[in-house]
Amino acid sequence: MNRENALFSRRRVWAAPHTWTFVAIALLGGLFLTSAAGVLASAQTAAGSKSIWDGVYTAAQATRGKKLFSETCQDCHMEDLQGDTADIPALAGDLFLDAWMNKSVDELFTRMRATMPQDSPSSLPVQTYVDIVAYILQVNKLPAGKVELKRDADLMKAMMITKTK
Repeated sequence: MNRENALFSRRRVWAAPHTWTFVAIALLGGLFLTSAAGVLASAQTAAGSKSIWDGVYTAAQATRGKKLFSETCQDCHMEDLQGDTADIPALAGDLFLDAWMNKSVDELFTRMRATMPQDSPSSLPVQTYVDIVAYILQVNKLPAGKVELKRDADLMKAMMITKTK
C-alpha cells in the first residue's frame, strides 16, 4: 500500500507541471485569439467604411446622373447646380459642401428621395436617385472609382461627405 501511495504521489507531482503548462498555453491561445479577432474586426470595419474620396461611383454612372438631373432637377436647381439661395439649395460648391459636411451619402439620398421632385416626391426609380447622387459627387470634384454607387443603406451611411480627405 505504501508503494502505491508513493507511485500515486509521484504521478501527481509529475502531472502538476504539465497541467500548469496546459493552462498557460490555453490562456495564451485565448489571448491571441481575442487579439486576432479584434484586429480582424477593425480591418472589416475599415474595409466596410469607405470615404467619398475613395471613388464611390463611376464616371459612366455620373454621366447617366447628369442626363437624369437635366431631365428632372435642372429647372429648379439650375444647370450649374447652384439653385437659388432663398428656396432651392445649391448642390455644388462650398454652399453644398458646408451644408452637407459630415453627413452621409445615405442622408443625401434619403433627403432627395423624400423631397424630390418637389411636386412628386419619391416618384423616381431608386437607381435614378442614386445616379443623380453620383453626378452631384462628380460636380463637387469628388473622384470617380471603378465600382458604381449602389443603394446599400449601410454602405452609404459609412460614406461621409467632407471637403477634404
